[in-house]
Amino acid sequence: MTLQEFLCASYTAYHAVQNGVGMLRKAGFVDIDGGKPSGKPTGYYRVCGGSLLAARMGSDTIGLVLSHTDSPSLRIRYRRTEETQATLDVEKYGGGILRAFLDRKLKIAGRVIVREGDTLRTQNVCSDFYVTVPSLAVHLGGGSEELTLSRDMRPVFGHCDDLYAALGVPNAVDGDLFCVPAEEPFVAGAGGEYLCAPRLDNLVSVYASLRALTECVHRATCAIACFHNEETGSETREGAQSDLLRAFLGDCFAAAGRKIDLSSALSRAFAFSCDGAHALHPNRKDKYAEGAPTAGGGVAIKRNDRYATDALSAAAAAEIFARAGKTTQTYFHHADLRCGSTIGLTVSHRLGVTTCDIGVGQWAMHSAVETAALSDIDDLCVALTCFFGCEVTVSAQGISVK
Repeated sequence: MTLQEFLCASYTAYHAVQNGVGMLRKAGFVDIDGGKPSGKPTGYYRVCGGSLLAARMGSDTIGLVLSHTDSPSLRIRYRRTEETQATLDVEKYGGGILRAFLDRKLKIAGRVIVREGDTLRTQNVCSDFYVTVPSLAVHLGGGSEELTLSRDMRPVFGHCDDLYAALGVPNAVDGDLFCVPAEEPFVAGAGGEYLCAPRLDNLVSVYASLRALTECVHRATCAIACFHNEETGSETREGAQSDLLRAFLGDCFAAAGRKIDLSSALSRAFAFSCDGAHALHPNRKDKYAEGAPTAGGGVAIKRNDRYATDALSAAAAAEIFARAGKTTQTYFHHADLRCGSTIGLTVSHRLGVTTCDIGVGQWAMHSAVETAALSDIDDLCVALTCFFGCEVTVSAQGISVK
């Protein structure tokens, strides 16, 4: 599956996980909760709602790549009703740029809950029709008023008595549904330098980690954790503040018949926290610190007190990228503006893992369509594959990269 195909088909975190599982299975990975596999699997994976974890077993040295599957959108607040719904009641999921969602092709996507006997089963869904949020005409004051969710961001659904029936699951009893941008990825720039698409933040990182894990030639134990709910704080059973990753790693070593002091192994482990970075916007350079990363200039190492990066992990990251033949840039947020956060600090704190925050620079982060340089995306895939081919060990003396 190409990146463009992955972006196009991964409307929500649940769809991203579904597509990621397809990539893993094709590479020989098996569900660690699916019973004893026949033969020797390439690796193991586990699904928890909108989160996906996977690992390939090697030495007791552990290398981790962390990312998140969710993106800002409009969450539907729907309950079955007898009245025809011309518009949908929504709330904000994450910190999206609301104005970017106006007058766009949107799909209704997510998961629904279906009862089968005594079991409540989840099913991913995506509408075969579009909805849209029409903006107010300029002659009526459109463009001059501040947007509100309850008044201005209600998608026009049309004349239908039942949303679940319109999605082809009239027997659904509940659902986690979202209005998401349905713009197909496209390449821009005179030289075809840029990729424009919804959900670059952070499906680029998810895809790169999947590619690296399935294609690497590894010696260490390599694992990826693609968490849900980063955009809303990660404080869920599927989020980075849960014990999902620790439990999964423990189960992987047990499945491989290995006994290990996991806490000790994690204290010597190295992790990349991969999330989007801000590339210097050519029209608003005043919003950036001096020396800000440029689109096409390489993957950014992110430095701020809201990131897990320190001098040691940054130096190790630069060394790993250099071994992959790739250069890096450094991102510092404008000193007068509040910086966004990632899952890096959370996982580093919970697991005691030395972590470096990195990301592909992009424009219009959290817009309905974001833009990044294709060369930077390629650099990330290559460098993460190289990382999984190394043994990176943290000790009191420093970090060894072999």
